[in-house]
Amino acid sequence: MSVTLERPPRPLRPTGGGERDRLAGVCYLFGLQDDVSAFSIPFMRRSVGKLMSIQSVGRSLFLLFLLFFSTSSAWLGNRAFAQTFKNFDGAVNVFGQFSGTSNGNGVQDKPTASLGALGTFRQSFKPWLGYEVNYGYTRFAERFAVLPFGVQVQDNLHEVSVAYLVQGPSFLGFQPFGAVGTAALIFLPTSVGGQRYTQQTRVPLLYEFGVNYPILTSHLGLRLQYRGLLYKTPDFDSAQLTTNARRQTSEPTVGAYFRF
Repeated sequence: MSVTLERPPRPLRPTGGGERDRLAGVCYLFGLQDDVSAFSIPFMRRSVGKLMSIQSVGRSLFLLFLLFFSTSSAWLGNRAFAQTFKNFDGAVNVFGQFSGTSNGNGVQDKPTASLGALGTFRQSFKPWLGYEVNYGYTRFAERFAVLPFGVQVQDNLHEVSVAYLVQGPSFLGFQPFGAVGTAALIFLPTSVGGQRYTQQTRVPLLYEFGVNYPILTSHLGLRLQYRGLLYKTPDFDSAQLTTNARRQTSEPTVGAYFRF
C-alpha cells in the first residue's frame, strides 16, 4: 500500500513589498517624501510642496554632492581613466541674460532680463587646442511694440553649443581662457504666455572669455566668464513680429568647475 503525503500549502507572500520598500528609500533619499513609513509609502499623496521643502532639497543636494565626489575620487585613483580624461573638466554655472533691443520693419523687440543655468564640459589637448560643449536654460519674455496693443511672448530658451577653446598661462593663480563657436538656440513659447506662437531655432555666433581660479585643490575651482551671442532676433514665424534685425545677448557667468 502506498501512502501519498500532501504538502501543506505555502503561506502567501505579500507581493510588491520589497519594491515598495526600495521605492520608499529612494524617495526619502532624494527628497520626494519626508514622512516615509518603513513598510509602505503613500505614493499617490506625494506633493510638489514636499519636493520643494528646504529639508528635502538640502538632503538631495547633500546626497548628490557625496556621490559626485566619491565617484570622482575613485576615477582619479584609476590611472587609465585619468589618462583618458586628462585636462577634462565639468562645470555648473549661473548666468544673467541681457539682450539688446531690436528694431526693424516698424517693429521693436525689447526682451526682458533673466537668470539661467549653464552646464559645461571641456577638454584641452594643448593650451591652444581644446573644445567645450555647453547646455544652457533660461526663461524670459520677448516684448514686441506693435500696433495696436503690443505683444509679449514668454518662452523657454535652450542652448546647445560647441566652441574652440584656448587657455593661457596662469598668473597669480588665475588662468585666462577664450572660446569661439556656434550653437542652436531653441525658443519654445510657453503654454501660459506664448501659446499662440511656434517653436523657432536660431544659430548664433558664440564667443567667451574669462578666468579659472583653483580653490583648496587643483581639481576644484571657480570660473568667471563673459559669454556673448550674436544672432537674428526671433519672430516665431509671425509676420507681425518680424524685425529681420540681429541682436546681441550678453551673459555674465559665475560657476564652479571640477577638473579630472
